[in-house]
Amino acid sequence: MRNKVKGIDKRWLALLVLCDGNQAGSYHREVMNHNLIKRIFLIIPVLFALAASVAEAVIPAAERQALIDIYDGTNGAAWTTSTNWNGAAGTECTWYGVICDGGQTTVTDINLQCNNLTGSLPAILNNLTGLITFNVYGNQLTGSIPSLAGLTNLVYFYAFDNQLTGPIPSLAGLTSLFTFHVRNNQLTGSIPSLAGLTNLAFFYAYNNQLTGSIPSLAGLTNLVNFYVNNNQLTGSIPPLTGLTRLAGFGAYNNQLTGPIPSLAGLDNLEYFRVNNNQLSGDAPAVPAPTNALVDGGSSLCPNYLNRTADAAWDTATGSTPWYNLCTAASAAAPIPTLSQWGMIVLSILLVGAAVFGLRRQRLQNQRSAQFPCPRPLQLRRPESH
Repeated sequence: MRNKVKGIDKRWLALLVLCDGNQAGSYHREVMNHNLIKRIFLIIPVLFALAASVAEAVIPAAERQALIDIYDGTNGAAWTTSTNWNGAAGTECTWYGVICDGGQTTVTDINLQCNNLTGSLPAILNNLTGLITFNVYGNQLTGSIPSLAGLTNLVYFYAFDNQLTGPIPSLAGLTSLFTFHVRNNQLTGSIPSLAGLTNLAFFYAYNNQLTGSIPSLAGLTNLVNFYVNNNQLTGSIPPLTGLTRLAGFGAYNNQLTGPIPSLAGLDNLEYFRVNNNQLSGDAPAVPAPTNALVDGGSSLCPNYLNRTADAAWDTATGSTPWYNLCTAASAAAPIPTLSQWGMIVLSILLVGAAVFGLRRQRLQNQRSAQFPCPRPLQLRRPESH
């Protein structure tokens, strides 16, 4: 029995090989083809099952509603491109600008930049809890930026070059945030706290109408660029200590006061622009031990800084001397005492009385010259009917 393979005696198989090798080889190929066909038929159901599972994968209903609200709230019918939007449940990951995770179960990216979006963003934007990238720059969006609370996976937020109003929402808890870019809008209110955003590298909020002070930058060790110029910010520039990766800092064209903080240890700082404020005191020393400031890439004036020679700042600002446009702060006028205020008020009253008297006398003289006698009273005769 050991010489039989599935009912065929090995000796007969050997004899077939000896008598007709071609026939034996043909038989062998037929056996192999049969096994291959069986395997294919076994694999086909598995492939169908996988395809069905992918087709049935859908994002959560809350995420789908957020996408629909984006479309409805920003006049989706007029978008430049809106392929597949508002399709059946399960198709969301095929909608233009929408990217999902590998399992097609959550939205991770929305890229609708420069796509003729008008109107406002939905209040339920933060239903997209898996969102990593939100990109709507270069549109005509109005209204406010909705709450971003709970978007702990958010890395990139681009909403610049729109017409957004209202405040920048709280960024608390967005520990993955790497870039926040909202320049060239009409945002108001103060810059929110940046505490705990240890991954933040790029913060751009310039060319808005922001007020209040610049928040603390302590602990933002990955910060590379921070630009809040062309706003209405007040208060002082916060300490920059420990921001060893900082390459660009722009806070010019605001209403900042106080001294410029130390730049020591900022070995990667290339651009430092704080002109057109009300800063005072001495200009700090350029960064040390390494000075990476680009020639002509920084500006300290106009401000009320002390005019002290510094060749390094001459090079960094491209102006010799660097303080060419700076003026010394004007001394504050002394506050008058109570008796002095009394004399001032009395003087104003006397001058006013004298002016009034002269004006009255001049008016009387003019009338006397024009009308030397009282004018006769003339009564109008009633008309007859």
